[in-house]
Amino acid sequence: MKRSSILPETRPLFKLSILVLMVFLSCFSLLTAGEVWLNLHGGLSLPSLKGGTNELSQGYTSRKAPYFGLGLDFRLSSSTFLKTGLSYSSQGGQRNGLQPLAPDQLSGLPVPPGVTLYADFQNETILDYLEVPVMMELVTGQSPQFFVEAGLYAGYRVRAKTVTSGTSLIYLDSSGSIPLDPSLQVPFDAETNVSQEINRWNYGLCGGLGVKVPVGSGQVLLGGRFNYGLANIQSHPEVTGKNRSGGLIITLGYLFRL
Repeated sequence: MKRSSILPETRPLFKLSILVLMVFLSCFSLLTAGEVWLNLHGGLSLPSLKGGTNELSQGYTSRKAPYFGLGLDFRLSSSTFLKTGLSYSSQGGQRNGLQPLAPDQLSGLPVPPGVTLYADFQNETILDYLEVPVMMELVTGQSPQFFVEAGLYAGYRVRAKTVTSGTSLIYLDSSGSIPLDPSLQVPFDAETNVSQEINRWNYGLCGGLGVKVPVGSGQVLLGGRFNYGLANIQSHPEVTGKNRSGGLIITLGYLFRL
């Protein structure tokens, strides 16, 4: 049997290249067809991790993160646009207080077999993606214009890390009443690469609404958007459980016609 000439470690990058090429070719064909707007945008993302299936994947709340990118808006009719582009989206979540320890946090601890340990510390999970959305947009009004949009997105993970801080006793129970060793205070100040624990690819639904106001030769855009992940992001769900990413995004942008 003929073996693939693509090395396993390069396949995700190869897939991303194919995806970007397909989007580029689609955009090129639409660029020659009619009215096109370039969309430069940035804003604040409030992502979180949802759907935890065990103690290690539950209890996360939203974090604040940056979001920025550029897009192309292709007019299909007087009130509809096809939208795509490339965005840098920081996702993840945070969990503070008493929580279970992940396998990589147990190094050097006297762990009894089959026992989950707990500690009280701050834990932020940062997951950064390059995302390609494809959405349909409906527009109404003249000045200002109001819009609603919906579609799908695909994301490629470029960074995954946890940032922890604090010092705590180690506990044998989730209520924090039985310390493993009353004299053992463990520091949790660390920044850990967790790329091996997070799948490279993500996808889901996206949508939003907002307003466009004419300014100069273009338009200022103010909008709100949501991402709702459909894929499990955990590489080892049998250990760390399953999570989906998602969040709300507040964007400010500027559009000008090409």
